[in-house]
Amino acid sequence: MKILGFNIGGKAHEVENVTRKVSEQLKVIEKITKREQTRVTQDIQKWRTQTIIAENIHNPQRASLYNIYRDVVLDAHLSGLMNTILIKVQASELQLLDSNNELDTEETNKLKNEWFNEYLKYFIESIFYGHSLIQICDVKNNELELKLVNRENVVPEAGIVKKDVNGYAFSGVSYRERPYYDWLIECGSTHDLGILHKATPLVLWKKGVLGAWSHYAELFGMPIRVGKTSIHNPENKSNMEAMLENMGQASWSVIGLDDEIELVQSSSTDAYEVYDQLISRANSELSKLVLNQTGTTEEKAHVGSAEVHERMLNDLITSIKNKALFNFKKQLLPKLERLGIIKQGLTPKWDNSEKLSKAEQFNIVKELLPFYIVPTGYIKEHFGVEVQEKANFNGTSSVMKDVNNLYDA
Repeated sequence: MKILGFNIGGKAHEVENVTRKVSEQLKVIEKITKREQTRVTQDIQKWRTQTIIAENIHNPQRASLYNIYRDVVLDAHLSGLMNTILIKVQASELQLLDSNNELDTEETNKLKNEWFNEYLKYFIESIFYGHSLIQICDVKNNELELKLVNRENVVPEAGIVKKDVNGYAFSGVSYRERPYYDWLIECGSTHDLGILHKATPLVLWKKGVLGAWSHYAELFGMPIRVGKTSIHNPENKSNMEAMLENMGQASWSVIGLDDEIELVQSSSTDAYEVYDQLISRANSELSKLVLNQTGTTEEKAHVGSAEVHERMLNDLITSIKNKALFNFKKQLLPKLERLGIIKQGLTPKWDNSEKLSKAEQFNIVKELLPFYIVPTGYIKEHFGVEVQEKANFNGTSSVMKDVNNLYDA
């Protein structure tokens, strides 16, 4: 049986080098009216209001809440935390095992490409934004073209994609029904508003404090320059203004002999810490929220506690990878099998084997030398060194002699 030219349940070789453009009628992403996105100043009150609107059971609308998210993710610290998770997950290898629990290298290699990394990116984003819907647009040479369906138009509570972002929540395309379902991948739970919902107040408070600190620096960061001259003489006044303005970017003033300007500065020499400490606290709270710890992101982390925090981060990444694995098995893998890109009967599993550095591998090989013969092919493959096997003085193999100092330096 074939649907749109694809063999249902077929083998991968049966559609080798296949090129298929998914019909526009089957793309929910094409049902959406495109609108230009706008940016406005955000505050806590808007966040509270849009949260209530997003959680309305009769007509849930998330568009304005996502507008706030677009500003929130511009925060450098939060963006770095999000990228930490994304990089660690994308750096891992998802393997496909056969019925004998052996690695199927050929099928696994099909996942080592850009489109699979794009899928992982959208999945990780669903943790922060909440529910995300991915459209399979095209299939070419065993690769997918994936696009994110505008979150503003998706109503996961009802399984609806609205034509207009401001349309009624329960009117639109039912994407959980066929034929649309066959070309869509869902990530995240239906009512989840994502980690960004909790991060928004912290980022907005931090943004306000940064603005206040900037204003403070403008007022008190550089001393004001005062030039006294005959203010009633236009030529003298003009010359003084030009001289002061060319001295730099600090504030300046031209006043009469009887005029006076006074800046009342804080008596405390560490007034800046009011801002700095609040920003640092906001960053540490964001680290706890996103990574469950601060030891891998904050500068002042003791060695012992940093190791504990690193283990906590590794546990978090493992948990996220497991969620991604479940989503892959439930959502993406059946579609890859249906399209003939991945053959049936394979079991996905993350490669969690410990990765050793070249120096660590080299030291292990040196420890084995007194007891075993190390093939020269292994040396070339793992260390990139051409060697020839030879006998040492006591007659045992010593292929490592020529590269013994390679990693000792």
